Amino acid sequence: MPWKFLVRDVARRQGFLDPVKLISQLQNFAQPSEVAAPIELLRSGVVLHARGLINSLAIQHNLDWIWPYWVERQYDPLDEAFMPRSFSLTQINLTHRNWTALGVPDGTEFPIVDPRGLITPYYDGWSIDVWIIPKEGEPLIPSRSPNVSQKLGFDDNLCVITESSIGQLKLRLEAQVIGSADMPICQIKVTGSASINAQLVISLRPYNPEGVSFINSIDLLENSSGWQVNRKNFIYFDKSPDRCIFSDYQRGDVYSRLSYKENEKKISCKVGMASSAAIFILEAGRPEEITVSMPLTKNRMERKSKYPQEAVQLAWKESLKSAASLQIPDKHFKFLYDAAIRTMILHSPREIYPGPYIYRRFWFRDAAFILQAMLCVGLTGRVRRPWTVSAPARRPKVISCLRKGNGILTVRPCGSCASIAR
Repeated sequence: MPWKFLVRDVARRQGFLDPVKLISQLQNFAQPSEVAAPIELLRSGVVLHARGLINSLAIQHNLDWIWPYWVERQYDPLDEAFMPRSFSLTQINLTHRNWTALGVPDGTEFPIVDPRGLITPYYDGWSIDVWIIPKEGEPLIPSRSPNVSQKLGFDDNLCVITESSIGQLKLRLEAQVIGSADMPICQIKVTGSASINAQLVISLRPYNPEGVSFINSIDLLENSSGWQVNRKNFIYFDKSPDRCIFSDYQRGDVYSRLSYKENEKKISCKVGMASSAAIFILEAGRPEEITVSMPLTKNRMERKSKYPQEAVQLAWKESLKSAASLQIPDKHFKFLYDAAIRTMILHSPREIYPGPYIYRRFWFRDAAFILQAMLCVGLTGRVRRPWTVSAPARRPKVISCLRKGNGILTVRPCGSCASIAR
């Protein structure tokens, strides 16, 4: 089939440059490489900029919404992270790509937390944000607040603690994954306090650290115990909120409707920008603590179900058993070492990933470096086991052995993936 002719014809009819000619010209810059262009990067780049096109339509015309931290800064002309947009067709996160992954050893789900505590439990999904809105005065919105601190904890489990404050308002978020690798639960412990009467708001947001992520429907669960999102994902509160507000794209962000008193139980949005807010009354001088739980698998978790913390603690203890420990006076350097060990364990469930979310891709080069680091710290058990390497449009490839000899990491693949290894 003359596919090159068809592609050229369609492109020219729509006023685009000839994509076949552009790809062929790339080979001139790739000499003496045998590969004309990294197809994997082109494929992921197309997806990234497709989202960027949606971002340009959704964000810049709705700057009165509460957006994630990177948007609040990248769209502010007075901020050092400001990016001019006049000639940019797509708008993507270019300035604050430093989210943190959570999970269970050997688990395949990696919730992420952005620098202001925005939690995205599912891959490329929606997020949970938390605010404190006083009756009078300036609200505490972490994505807009300059006074925010964040730290990574890993005494018993991997967790991200985000603390923010403004005036008499204080907010603490502790995000972690509990349960087992087969049934992980993303859990957020929210603690809010104020010396004046205020509202603690837990909001369901149609975006993540990369931009818009569609929410088409939200249903309030029985007794207002949580939400069902897009007919498939569940969010549970350990306490029923005092009120629950819904909004869609036509009515604007739910943040602008927090003062409304309504009895809606669900909402749908054709645009995919539905949002909701669970409001808890925050009395002056009395801290309020709410736990938000989200099953990361398709199994529905009942509200009263209990998942002991011991399961994930034992999983981390077993995974770290063979790793070399570092004892030095420099506490910061020791923290970096311990965090790196846990990061390697977390991102090597079945394949080797250089990072979470869009970085969750298998790259042979990155895997070789990461496996070498694992060997150096004593995680030989994780290196020896078979790894499954996914290749687009091909059946899975299995590396039969990874071993170290004479200081060199060698890869001995089976016959089906010898071409990749070569």
